[in-house]
Amino acid sequence: MPETVFEPWNDPAANPLIQFRNVTKRFGDFTAVDNLSIDIFEKEFFALLGPSGCGKTTMMRMLAGFETPTSGTIMLDGQDISPIPPNKRSVNMMFQSYALFPHLTVYDNIAFGLKRDKLPPDQIDARVKEMLRLVQIEKFGQRKPEQISGGQRQRVALARALAKAPKLLLLDEPLSALDKKLRQDTQFELMDIQEKTGTTFVVVTHDQEEAMTVASRVAVMDHGKLKQVDTPDRIYEAPNSTYVADFIGDVNIIEGHGKAQGDTMAISWAEGQPPIIGTPSKPMDDGNVSFAIRPEKVAISAERPADRNNVVQGKVLDIAYLGNLSTYHVQLPSGIVIKAQTANSRRRASRPFTWEDEVWLSWTDTAGIVLER
Repeated sequence: MPETVFEPWNDPAANPLIQFRNVTKRFGDFTAVDNLSIDIFEKEFFALLGPSGCGKTTMMRMLAGFETPTSGTIMLDGQDISPIPPNKRSVNMMFQSYALFPHLTVYDNIAFGLKRDKLPPDQIDARVKEMLRLVQIEKFGQRKPEQISGGQRQRVALARALAKAPKLLLLDEPLSALDKKLRQDTQFELMDIQEKTGTTFVVVTHDQEEAMTVASRVAVMDHGKLKQVDTPDRIYEAPNSTYVADFIGDVNIIEGHGKAQGDTMAISWAEGQPPIIGTPSKPMDDGNVSFAIRPEKVAISAERPADRNNVVQGKVLDIAYLGNLSTYHVQLPSGIVIKAQTANSRRRASRPFTWEDEVWLSWTDTAGIVLER
């Protein structure tokens, strides 16, 4: 049987676990969250992504109960949560600093919330052992937090947050304290744990790679507003604005004047250059537009390709070598610099192109996306 795709946001019958309805949060004159509405579904791994000060942490703190909305409502499982104090919500939060109790063992840190809820000792013991297994730190139960590594402390914090089986787990920049290799490994473990427990995870991050790896959907935020809420592949391939295109991954953005030609648009963008042919993200009127194209979709060659509409010539200005990839910065006669990326599929002593080389850049009519300016 084919695996069913998890897309409750496309199912009109699915009830959201979390509903923000016209939520605004002001601190004095500053609007941190601006008339925001969004649905998050059960079992989602949902990422709030954006630069510092975009409102993502304020959204999370309102879910946790540390802040109350200035206006609007937040529903959890169909219930307005604003009158419910933080410790009575079926929501747990894992802080960036992990906030472990240094004087308690790993075991007692995980048991802390369960003891406060006065669960019978045998139930507490069974649950703590289950959590230690889940995050793979059974060997460290009797150690104190300072006797284990940062990555292990992070697992203890996760186990403690999940011990009470919350409906919703909030993670605030959960992996920012880990080094890159450990962060990548932990991302996959988090996804695995989220799948095993079926808990809804909402993660706040400014690390786009992290959001794109772990999330079922990503909400890109700016100045308290949602710019786009979509699956990672859609956010990357079909951004709805230059802000989103520019925020996620590497991108070339060329401004020009677009003229509709059936399904495509011809964009006049530089004196003496043929128009760029691009595909609009939605039906658009003629006018000023931005053309966004990812560097890996721009081909670089020594000879002019004969089979493409979009061909420009320039000079190699800079080369960034990243092991598996090389990014060429190519300056066009108009002064615009376009990045083209090639995969280094085999070990080479020399690169095919070097600084100052004249090269041709080309791409297909559907490789880039035309956006409103």
